[in-house]
Amino acid sequence: MAEASVPIEVFCCYSRVDKEWLHKLESHLSLLKRQGLISLWYDRLILPGTNWAETIDQHLETASVILLLVSSDFLNSDYCYSVEMKRALEREAVGEVRVVPILVHPVNWKDTPFAHLQVLPTDAKPVSSWRNKDTAFADIAAGIRRVIEDVPMLAASAPRAAMPSIWNVPYPRNPFFQGRERELELVRQHLWEGQAMALSQPQALTGLVLQQHLSREMW
Repeated sequence: MAEASVPIEVFCCYSRVDKEWLHKLESHLSLLKRQGLISLWYDRLILPGTNWAETIDQHLETASVILLLVSSDFLNSDYCYSVEMKRALEREAVGEVRVVPILVHPVNWKDTPFAHLQVLPTDAKPVSSWRNKDTAFADIAAGIRRVIEDVPMLAASAPRAAMPSIWNVPYPRNPFFQGRERELELVRQHLWEGQAMALSQPQALTGLVLQQHLSREMW
């Protein structure tokens, strides 16, 4: 039986002023979501009571595709431009992520840091300039499908969250352990005495048996 593919995480970076365009894009990407090809994430999905900055940073680091919804408001937003877009392009420069600029409104983007990237829609015609906006978003959805079909190995190499440490004892290790020398000596003696028995008997010296020996020696 073939294993089910893991959806590629797609991060949407946008200005709050352009949220209506984001929702329109989301509806046109719904088929990719239903097919299990992508999981779409943006800041409106942050749960109440969650540290929003840490959550955004986490998804910025784990996404395999990052969409930039470009408009004058996007370029004017310090957070979008100097935080989200900056980090997205840093990851793009080392091959960790695919960054796709989507032109929402006409804007001078030729001198931006993402000017070297191929933009959507086709021919870099902003969505707002299309007579039929659904046609524009259908063109964008088709372009994003081509992108995710081209990055299956990229998704597999996305960074993973750090695993918790195995050492969960509430006190640090003590390299200068002292005390209970008598008990330790009794343990050493019984272990040495048990070496000959171990060759002829299948049973090892268990904790319960060892505790009984120690109790007799101490009392």
